[in-house]
Formats: sequence, C-alpha cells, structure tokens
Amino acid sequence: MRRLIPVLLFLLTGCGGGGTSSSPRLEAPEPPRAVRVVDADTIDIDGTRYRLHGIDAPESYQTCRAWGQTWECGEAATQALLSHADNISCTGEASDRYGRVVGRCTARGVDVNAWLVREGWALAAYSTDYNDEEADARAERRGIHRGVFVDPADRRRGQRLKGEDTIAGNFTPGTVDIPQLANGLLWGTVTVDGQLLEHSVFGITAAGDAVSFGDWQATDPDVTGSATWTGDMIAITHAGDERAAGSAWLTVKDLGRLIVDLTLSSADASAVAALHWSDIPIHEGAFRAGDGSMHGRFYGPQHPEASGVFSRDGWRGAFGVSR
Repeated sequence: MRRLIPVLLFLLTGCGGGGTSSSPRLEAPEPPRAVRVVDADTIDIDGTRYRLHGIDAPESYQTCRAWGQTWECGEAATQALLSHADNISCTGEASDRYGRVVGRCTARGVDVNAWLVREGWALAAYSTDYNDEEADARAERRGIHRGVFVDPADRRRGQRLKGEDTIAGNFTPGTVDIPQLANGLLWGTVTVDGQLLEHSVFGITAAGDAVSFGDWQATDPDVTGSATWTGDMIAITHAGDERAAGSAWLTVKDLGRLIVDLTLSSADASAVAALHWSDIPIHEGAFRAGDGSMHGRFYGPQHPEASGVFSRDGWRGAFGVSR
C-alpha cells in the first residue's frame, strides 16, 4: 500500500487538488447571443423581444418617396438598427400590450433609440424624450425626412403613400442610371460632390459624371413677368484634374415667351470663366441649349428649384438653383 501513496499525491497535484499548480485556468466561453432585428424599433435578444422606448419607426415593408422616386425606407431603417446589432444590449421593466419589453438600447455607449431618431430612421413617439433628436433630423432632412412618407402608425392602419414617381434627370458625359444613383444616395451607399436640395440633386459623381435629377412635374413654371432662381455650380475639367465651384443665376424673363437665361460664375475667375446662355426655350419644364452644351429642368410642385448639367470650354459640371 505504501507504494501507492506517491502516485495518488501526484494525481491530486496534477489535477489541481494540491492548489499549487501554475497552469492557466481555461475560462468557459460565453455562449453566443441570439439577436434578431424585426424592424427598426423591435429586436429580439436571447428570446426576449424589446420594443424600443420612445420611438416609432417605419414598418420593414414601408416605402417613402424622395426626389420623385419611391424607395424602401422601411428596409433602410431596419438595416440602420441592424448595424448596431453586434454590440447591442437593452434594458427595461415595463411591457406593452403585446408582451414586449419596452426598452432602452445601447451599443458601445451610444443610445440607439436616440440615434435612430436623430438619423431620421424613426420618429419620436409615446414620450417627449427624443423630440430634440427628431427636430434635428427634420431640419437636416435625414433619413425618411428627405422626402414624403406616411406616419408609421397611419401605415399600420392601412394608409398608403400617395402619388406616382416623377424622377427625371440629366447627365454628362457617361451613362448614368439616375434611379439607381438616387437610391444609393438615399441608402447612403454612394455620395455626390454637390448638393441635395429639397426636390432635386446636382453634383459630380465619383466616376466624374455631372448629374442633376429630381421630382420633375413636366409642367412649365407659372411666373408673373419675370422671376429669378439663384444657387451654386460645381465643375470639373474634362481631364478630371481640376475642380471649381461658384454661383448660378437662372431667370425666366417673360412668362409669355417662357425662355431662360442662365449664368454660371466660378468663385475663382482664373478657373472657369463666366458662362452664359440666353433665350433658351422651356418646354414642359425642361430647357436645353441648341448646341447641347447645357440642359436642365424645373423640379418640385410649383417649380421651386431647377438644376442641370453643362459642358463647355474644357469643363463639365452641374448647377442647382432655388427660387
């Protein structure tokens, strides 16, 4: 029996029974969380369904309209919440009538409820906690505030988005898919060096195309006597090695004749000399120079904006103006 004692002691020590082993302890890995985003204000975490406190987001199937084009705003809002899903945690005690926990959610220190409202992917609702965030989103026209939409509560009651798509545009020099470009801007997957106005967009794409598009009503402006629209222009050389920016003025001089005068002036006179087009006829809210060097349209109900593209003197670019 005495021969067995050292073996037993060794086994106890090797198994940690002696308490003096220097071998590192293996921590049991945390089980993976089960997270499922239902829509932009509802999320399941480990079997608990949370309804985000103080917000109401578009339904996942809901559509909105901006710049004359219908787009999947509900899906975009859902994707916005999904972008925080890997690190999200929610807390709450009260439940709503559907048994969902009304929660506040955070991800890496960010208040996700507030972030969704501030970025325009949800409305402040059922409390006043996020009213400031909604006011900021509306002022900056982020997310669904870019265009028109049905309140999510009204959509659940069956109200539908009214109207039809009226998107149209101009571009130079390449082939541009205007609806696809508009959709990319709305989803935030592409950018344009230019401006996003209320009813239209103008600028230069990453590929170097000058573009303008928006909510084209295909009707002529109704002005008395004369009216002027003012705004900005942006240009790039045909070689793509230099850019310039400046101002734009568009005037309808005579309602009876419906003709346009357009002047573009660079902030740096040495870059782009002032460009001018006179007596360009308007037809169904569109206008085009006879030599093809400029074409544009009036956008929005009552024609509050106009934008277009141009190519002249080694430069191409886009302009946008508001009345």
